[in-house]
Amino acid sequence: MSRTIHPAFFSGGALLFCAAWLWGRPFGPGVETLVRGAPRPALVEPESIELDPAILERYAGKYEGRGDFNVELKLKDGKLVVLAPGIAPFEFRATSETEFFLKGAGVAVEFDVARDGTVRGFSANTEFGLIKMKRVR
Repeated sequence: MSRTIHPAFFSGGALLFCAAWLWGRPFGPGVETLVRGAPRPALVEPESIELDPAILERYAGKYEGRGDFNVELKLKDGKLVVLAPGIAPFEFRATSETEFFLKGAGVAVEFDVARDGTVRGFSANTEFGLIKMKRVR
């Protein structure tokens, strides 16, 4: 014969265990809440380096992601910019030959470059998670 625990006793025990565990934890820094209209903390961007326009030119092209999300990278005035429908253009700033960040957005970008130098795509680490884009042209 098997014994079962009544759900009320199980739930009560689980709540008691969680309360004891939380009570025993040391207090950490408080969670900041967002206040409407309060200024956001300043975005700290990594230090960028200047790359030769010939290096930047190899990243220019069309890229495709999930859900028919397409972007185009163009070289404008010696700077690599991303153009996407419904989004303001962002400038790519280099931290290495294959690693960049979007100026003003705090998004880290890393290009996937084959040994022969062809660019296969890039990954962008956004607040919504990792977005992978494949080069289509």
